[in-house]
Amino acid sequence: MSSKAKDYIFEPFKVTEVKYRGFASPRPRSGHRIACDDVNVYCFGGYNPYLPLNTIQRNNPTWTPAMPLFKELWSFSISTKKWKQHKVTENMPEELASNAMCMNGRFLMIFGGTGAPFGTKCSNDVITWRTCDGDAKLQILDVTGPKPPGQYGQSILCHDGHFYTVGGTNGFAYNCDIYRLDLRTMIWEPVFIGTGQEGEPLGRYRHEVVRVGNKLYIIGGGTGELAFELMDIPMYDLETNTWTKLVPKADDSMMDTVVPLGRKCHSAVQIDTLSGVQVFVAGGTDGQAVFDDIWRLNVSDMQWHLMQKTVLPHQLYFHSSTVTSYGCMYVFGGIEPKDNETRRNNILYKVWLCIPKLSEICWEALLSFHPSIDHVDRSSLLDVGVPLHFVDRVHPQLK
Repeated sequence: MSSKAKDYIFEPFKVTEVKYRGFASPRPRSGHRIACDDVNVYCFGGYNPYLPLNTIQRNNPTWTPAMPLFKELWSFSISTKKWKQHKVTENMPEELASNAMCMNGRFLMIFGGTGAPFGTKCSNDVITWRTCDGDAKLQILDVTGPKPPGQYGQSILCHDGHFYTVGGTNGFAYNCDIYRLDLRTMIWEPVFIGTGQEGEPLGRYRHEVVRVGNKLYIIGGGTGELAFELMDIPMYDLETNTWTKLVPKADDSMMDTVVPLGRKCHSAVQIDTLSGVQVFVAGGTDGQAVFDDIWRLNVSDMQWHLMQKTVLPHQLYFHSSTVTSYGCMYVFGGIEPKDNETRRNNILYKVWLCIPKLSEICWEALLSFHPSIDHVDRSSLLDVGVPLHFVDRVHPQLK
């Protein structure tokens, strides 16, 4: 293995751009979604109406000027820093903007979304993809029961054998309804349907949902005109089937007390720590301003903290974020306002949200010194003492 004689420095809480290797990468986009396991970051869909085209791109059937949505599924190898586009052979939807995506074991779960023009057609299919290098066929789950309406901008999660969807819009009406799909029986059922009663959260889209135990926390979101406050967090208890409005604490660790501004089209991830679950909110917009800040919410005591040294390189919204099990967050794409333009990007940023195990830091150092580690075969890596679970990240075994 060849080595570059450049020092490696582990820098937690610092946002850095990931430099790609190889020639392929997704084109600039917004309204896409990303999710990850500990091997790859996956990117699905997205939108860009202002894409300059060269000859090759003009002939690319995954995007057209008349339908500026990306019929694309990509994976990014965290170890090799290479993108790969998966040739989807079946069931690629037309609704590819502001859908929702999450991981469930070895499967991507994709739900909702809208086509262009937005709101003219919305999906309520649950689509899955087994994360492997083989066939890229998407599967539409065969479900029964009262399905949620076709919408976009909702949030989803998997918990205790169920798939949940929260909120969303059809482009005209907004809700904070909760439906769940039993993944064993494939039967949908409504969990909460809003009736406008006092104490119910207002309808919204492009919010984020955090789960701690049997409680769901709704972080921000908005409508076409509004962006909801992060100092007002609706919490739904799945055991008691009740809503509670929580008022978190402002950050008073600095000379001036500060609070996160209300926002939509932001991103949020959660990690488990010894002091409980922490949520990290990045970027977003209130409809006027666009943000580059990153905030941490300690769920145990509902305390906000502004990450003063952890800042996005650009103001950003309609991006997407995900986090590995070992605490590294990735942020991809989105819109950055520049010179009165809405310019989309295809940049991947990363930031360590915690101090991981020493073995993870050593693995990062090894990848820094030997970026072409994928050129070394599996048995040779094992022979020189690279642990099996790290070798599996470079050369995944088909399962």
